[in-house]
Amino acid sequence: MKHLLSLLLISFVFIGCAVKENEVSIKIPSNEKLVVHKNVDENSINETIEVIDEFNIVEQDTFISGSKPSIKIAFVYPSKIIGKYANSSVNTILGYLAFQRVAYEIKVFDTQDENIENIQKTFDDIKDQDFTKVIALFTPNISENLNDFDVNDLNIYLPLINKSETNSFSSNYVFGSISYDKQIQKLLDYSNTKNIMFYQESFIGHKLKNLYQLIMPNITMTRAIKSERNYFKNIIDDQRLMNSTLFLNTNIVQTSIILSQLTVYEIVPKVTLSTQLNYNPLLISLTQENDRNNFVVANSIDKVDDKLEDKISTYNADIVYNWVDYSTLVGVNYLYNENADNLIQTKIIDNEVIYEPKLFISTDFGFLEIK
Repeated sequence: MKHLLSLLLISFVFIGCAVKENEVSIKIPSNEKLVVHKNVDENSINETIEVIDEFNIVEQDTFISGSKPSIKIAFVYPSKIIGKYANSSVNTILGYLAFQRVAYEIKVFDTQDENIENIQKTFDDIKDQDFTKVIALFTPNISENLNDFDVNDLNIYLPLINKSETNSFSSNYVFGSISYDKQIQKLLDYSNTKNIMFYQESFIGHKLKNLYQLIMPNITMTRAIKSERNYFKNIIDDQRLMNSTLFLNTNIVQTSIILSQLTVYEIVPKVTLSTQLNYNPLLISLTQENDRNNFVVANSIDKVDDKLEDKISTYNADIVYNWVDYSTLVGVNYLYNENADNLIQTKIIDNEVIYEPKLFISTDFGFLEIK
């Protein structure tokens, strides 16, 4: 099946019917923009935005049953803030609906940013076009404003916001972000009295640093890692790290460099811990086996139906290692049938996705859960 691309301010419609070939026409005005990402680097900040001409995508598929209920979904995101996640999230939705073999309509709305007026206008447009089910890829920066929006008649799933980050009491919202504090608490079962933290100077780095300090107040040492650095001798060649609990709130590239340099300078912590940030197969290709000795990483992505996982992978989405894609999957599954077919183990209770973090070590063949 040819892969579908995510679209900005356009709709693409697939109607299930008893035929083997279905044509999906995608019309894009020449002045509209489409975000296209291929092989996005973990550290990439800039998005590639190009004007493209109108084009058609023809899908080949086998018999599509019309017996299941159809679904209309509005997908909303601010392209200037989280553009790089949108394409993969939309692909996750498409893969799920293709697996379910249902008629569907998806329309993508770009609010550009998280301006309150822009968001409310978008919600109004969504209602005017008779959409009620919404997946909104907004960041926690709008958490305090959720009660200010008129979302009557809308059922909104928020993949990037945790319920603990908001005071919203509206039943119109379902919160889908993973819980980093749960991950940190579980990881700290391995800590000793000599707790040291390295954190990256970024939004997520500071967020994890603050959570860690709340949960573990008796920290021996805290060191900031500059984003542009790739050499850390002055930080790593420190005897205080010996036999310590080293917590890494750094991205996958910097974590790999740190682990490798710990080996070079023969600095051996008792255990090195990290959150979802480093549950990534790149860790294995960027480090040697002995670099990862006593390295433990948390992961809140749970197992899903094997055939569903395979189907979504054909749409260039990753629900095994990318938690945003996985959260999006939980959301579209909830909006479609509230997981009536038990394809996903993760549950939603009281308008919140309940993630149960597990701990893993890495091997040359992948991650192995610690039982």
